[in-house]
Amino acid sequence: MDRRGDDKTAVEPQKPPPLPVQVPRRNFEGLFVHALKPTGAFAQSLRDIGYDMEAAQEYYPLSVWRAALGVARRHACAGQAPEAANRALGYRYVEGFAQTLVGRIFATAAPLLGTERCLTRLPTYLRAGREDMKMVLEPVQAGEWRIRVVDPDPLPDFVAGVVEGVLLRTSVTPHVEVVERQASGYALRVRWTSGPRPAREPGAR
Repeated sequence: MDRRGDDKTAVEPQKPPPLPVQVPRRNFEGLFVHALKPTGAFAQSLRDIGYDMEAAQEYYPLSVWRAALGVARRHACAGQAPEAANRALGYRYVEGFAQTLVGRIFATAAPLLGTERCLTRLPTYLRAGREDMKMVLEPVQAGEWRIRVVDPDPLPDFVAGVVEGVLLRTSVTPHVEVVERQASGYALRVRWTSGPRPAREPGAR
């Protein structure tokens, strides 16, 4: 009996490959337009890698974002070790983000929300800028949390600077330490104490 029409070994259609990671324009605007404000050779170097502040796109490939951070390290953080430069850029990113429409709302609300409630909102803000990243937060004790980040293209020191910048908005003095570094993610130890803002920005040497 011919049962060729009932062949269960037929190959299933293949799923399309995942779309490349896209980084929204607001990430670039927060760091470059509002915080670093590059001109001259700095601005030209950004154009050379695909980011022109005068003709911004809505989204950019992740490769352009990483290249833009490399340009920023060379021009805005010359002489600093890569880890310290990335942390300083993360802090400056928050500084610039606070000047955007969405960022101004956050900056106003942060002191009212308090440190822990701001921390719980970090995963949402993170995914708004990088949909391929996942952040899991775990309270350890009073004034200390642990953050695990799943990131296929990790930049832990930059995110550590972002976390420090965010917590400073809640009127505490933060200390964020990178305690694990892996190819697919990292872990941060986040501690804070009540008190005035430090005299120099986190990550500065």
